[in-house]
Amino acid sequence: MKVPRLVIVLGLLLVILIGVQINQLSTLDHQQKQAKQALVQAKQSHGKIKQIVASPSDKQADVKQATQKVTNFINTINQKSSNDYGSVLKNQATTKVINTLSQVLAPSVTFGTQQNFHIVTITLNRVFTSELEYAVVVKSETQSVVYTLTFDTDEQLVTDLVRLPLKGAYDNEK
Repeated sequence: MKVPRLVIVLGLLLVILIGVQINQLSTLDHQQKQAKQALVQAKQSHGKIKQIVASPSDKQADVKQATQKVTNFINTINQKSSNDYGSVLKNQATTKVINTLSQVLAPSVTFGTQQNFHIVTITLNRVFTSELEYAVVVKSETQSVVYTLTFDTDEQLVTDLVRLPLKGAYDNEK
């Protein structure tokens, strides 16, 4: 009598263990799918890094296009009135940059005619993943100004801008 009861109890335990394992299969399948997705994403990002290192010409095209857009942006700032920045710079810069230009960096007093600035040099300072940092020197008859700005290549917008006055004359021949 004891042996059949022992066999029945062991059989029930075995059935319970098999049932628990079957119930865990769906959880394990879900975890396997997540691990596969993570592996695919890791391979894709590794491929992008490998491509940038192996093929810098793609990045050079982005930098060339960004430099042209920054040049157009600086020319627009120098040629337009600060009252027009909101409409003229809408597709070239973020709202924060436009507000900074209009309210903080715009001259508080105008003396009849606007100074005629021209670009002396545009230099790429730093290259981040999707952001390029430029230093731009502009010069008029009376002063030289340096703009440091950040251009986001993903958004194709100027995302940050700081204007620094230069003391003395800027000579590009040094």
